[in-house]
Amino acid sequence: MSTYPVFVPESSFFAALAALDRAIALEARASPCPACGGPLDFSTWRRKPRGGPDLPDDDLVRWGLCCRRCRKRVLPPSALFFGRHVYSKPVVLLVVAARQRQLALASLERLRDMFAVSRQTIVRWIRVFLERLPSSDSWIRLRGRVAAGVRDQDVPASLLDLLLRQAEEGETLRRVCEWVPGL
Repeated sequence: MSTYPVFVPESSFFAALAALDRAIALEARASPCPACGGPLDFSTWRRKPRGGPDLPDDDLVRWGLCCRRCRKRVLPPSALFFGRHVYSKPVVLLVVAARQRQLALASLERLRDMFAVSRQTIVRWIRVFLERLPSSDSWIRLRGRVAAGVRDQDVPASLLDLLLRQAEEGETLRRVCEWVPGL
């Protein structure tokens, strides 16, 4: 069992995730529209995720794309934002992983105080990972790249455990944020 700490990542960590999102969006923009093959333009909007440090407005951008020809939207994956959830992806992943591993410092009350998240929300997040992640298209595509020791019902904790054996703490969380799809 892993003993990774429960911590609130620094603003520089979130800024690095925002830069990663920009890079992902630039790469996606270089591809043609999946619907008609037309060119893609940026269609961004501001988000204000909860649970992390205050960030500059430039780092609170959700990078979307829109086809110039057919107007279909393309939403590249995000390392900072977790789908439509109002909490940032690192916060959701850390809270769920801490509860999955039942860390002594990760009681529901402590997590609620650290990240300003309700008990019901934490329970809902855990249920989302148990029920929706294993059958999501994004996870099914990614599953072949992940070691067999990572069990679907233990993600994100088992993925963090695997990556902690391979990298430094900040790098590990960044990679998990990049890999785990928004649900």
